[in-house]
Amino acid sequence: MNIIFLKIRLILIIFLFSFNFSKQSFSNEFDNISACAGVVMGDGATELRDLQNEINFDNAFELAIKAFYGEGLSKARSNEDIIIAENIIASNVDKIYMQTEWTAEVYEEVIRCYRILGLKVLQKSEIIKNNIGMINQYLTRYKARLKRMINAG
Repeated sequence: MNIIFLKIRLILIIFLFSFNFSKQSFSNEFDNISACAGVVMGDGATELRDLQNEINFDNAFELAIKAFYGEGLSKARSNEDIIIAENIIASNVDKIYMQTEWTAEVYEEVIRCYRILGLKVLQKSEIIKNNIGMINQYLTRYKARLKRMINAG
C-alpha cells in the first residue's frame, strides 16, 4: 500500500515539475524571440536614422513583427507575458539604436538575431499566414509610429 502511494506521489511530483518547466520554457522562447525582435528593429531603426535606408528599416521591422507574432500566437499567453515581451522589445530597440560604437559583439548579436527570427518565421509560417490580417495591422501601425519617432529625432 505504501509503495503504491509513494509511486503515485513520485509521478505527481514529476508531472508538476515537468509542467512548471515546460511553461517556463515556453515563456523563455517568447522572451528570446522578443529580445531578438528588439535587436532587429533597433538595427533597422539605425539604418533609417543613419543612412535613410527605408527599405532595410521596413524589412527588419517586418521580420521582427512576424517572428514575434508567430511565436506569440503559437501558445496562449498571459497579459503579464505579453507586457514583459513588449518591454523586452523596447529595451533591445533602445540598446541597439543608442549604440555609439558598434563592436564585433554587437554585430554578432544582430546577425544572430536575424538568423533566429528568419528561422522562427519559417517554423511559424502557418500561424503567420492564418493571422496575416491582424499582423499586418500591427505592422503598419507600429512601423509608422517608429518611423515618425526616428525622423523627428
